[in-house]
Formats: sequence, structure tokens, C-alpha cells
Amino acid sequence: MNSKLDDKVFALSDNFSLFKGDFKEKRFQLFNIESGAIFKLNEVSYDMLSLFDGEKSVQGVLNELKKLYNVDHEELQNDLYRLVREWVEKQILIDKEETR
Repeated sequence: MNSKLDDKVFALSDNFSLFKGDFKEKRFQLFNIESGAIFKLNEVSYDMLSLFDGEKSVQGVLNELKKLYNVDHEELQNDLYRLVREWVEKQILIDKEETR
């Protein structure tokens, strides 16, 4: 299944910061630096967001995730694409092609 997203390159917006803490339990959070909002993430969402470095395409991120998680390819792909669309809409991820 080829998607328009496959070759897109995204990066975390400068307005957001990821945090991974290990207290009594692992914590994964996303901070909105502008508003001060804090969003709890699960480990998979944290890993997904951290892989968007402005260099890897969505397909490249998917390939990295397949190495980290032993899950069904199609399920992982569908989840990733859905989340990418949501994160772009919320301006958490920015399209690197549009910023050049």
C-alpha cells in the first residue's frame, strides 16, 4: 500500500519538546512550550515522535518502528499514518518540505 505520506519528511515542531523519564515507572510526555500544556504519551507514541528528525521519511520511520516492535506491518502502518495526520493537523509535526 503506497501512501502520499510515504516520502514525506516531518520533524517535531519547535513549539514542542519530548520528555522521557524513569521514576517509579516510565513516563513519556510531550510539552507544548508555547502554551505550557503537557500531554501524556505511551512508549510507542513517544518512539514514533522521536523518530521524526527532519531527515527520515515516513516510510523510514515505519521501517525503524518495524525493527523495534514485533507487530503486524499493516496495523503499524495504519496507526502511524493516522497519528501523523493528527500530529500535522495539531502542528506537532511540521512538513520539512514546506519549511525549506
